[in-house]
Amino acid sequence: MDKGRKGLTFLYLDAPLRPSAVVVARDPLVRSGLVAVLGAYPGLVLREARPEAEGAAPADVVIGDAPDAARPRSSAPFLALVSTAQEARQALRSGARGALSRSAPASTIAPAALAVAAGHWVLDEAFAAVLLQVAAAPVGPPSLLSPREQEVLGLLSEGLSNREIAGRLGISRHTAKFHVNAILDKLGATTRTEAVVLAARSGLLSL
Repeated sequence: MDKGRKGLTFLYLDAPLRPSAVVVARDPLVRSGLVAVLGAYPGLVLREARPEAEGAAPADVVIGDAPDAARPRSSAPFLALVSTAQEARQALRSGARGALSRSAPASTIAPAALAVAAGHWVLDEAFAAVLLQVAAAPVGPPSLLSPREQEVLGLLSEGLSNREIAGRLGISRHTAKFHVNAILDKLGATTRTEAVVLAARSGLLSL
């Protein structure tokens, strides 16, 4: 929000004012618990809670109990609730934007869902140290990436799409895709999220 001339106020809508969420969990107790937590949070609109991802309503973020619930096939970012660092790693490799402990308090889950909906990555502190040490593929020295790839990597960490990266750098979408694929290949990553995690681990990126 910014104050303009003559007392006018400008509101910049980079993300939904009240993002919508869908809960996916097979265990009815887990599902009802998440509904109670998220339904009472004023900054989030809970669309529905389902045992399966299929047929879920469109939403800004999907919160799923993994691995009980498979990662929803949706364009919405996914926040996985897991029990171990290994499960967190698997969730991130599958495309999740965040991984929290199943025992995380309500005061953590809802803000994390908002952060994921806004395009950020979220990782529980309980798993961070382990994941950054045991990431799947070895990463080379900082000189591994070209200057342009370093720029693209920074934009990947902001959650930008290939189209948005192309617009930011003044290049074609095809060229942006080429750079993204080159980064994934050089880092040994299978997803954009994993590339960011590996780059942070190696010192290529400061989050």
